[in-house]
Amino acid sequence: MILLVTVLELALRAGVIVVFPALAVRAWRTGGAARLWRAGAIAVAVVLVAAVYVATPASGNALARTRGYGYTVPASLLLHGLTMCLPIVMTAAVVRLLAPRLSSGLALYGLGVLMAGLTWIAGIGMALSVFYR
Repeated sequence: MILLVTVLELALRAGVIVVFPALAVRAWRTGGAARLWRAGAIAVAVVLVAAVYVATPASGNALARTRGYGYTVPASLLLHGLTMCLPIVMTAAVVRLLAPRLSSGLALYGLGVLMAGLTWIAGIGMALSVFYR
């Protein structure tokens, strides 16, 4: 079970950085800002559900067994929020701001991936500063 959760977490993290920018560009081109924000909201919801699940003993979380679910959920939500939800929101914002100015979908996707990657790195730094003060 732990291996499966680890693989799903890694796939989710890679999806936020590589797949979501493509979805954001497609959402913008097919439905404008409303569809873009809907795609972002769904992606954030998926990440938050995953964050809650990985904090449970059923997912193999050893801390949840010893310290309790109330101890692991806030930390998991904070970590997932900073390292995955923040890149989703920032990527959606970049696509929203730059899409009217860029005609190339590939360039817009590249900028989205760049923003997601940089925001992911910043989120890791923020999480480290919160958890290890």
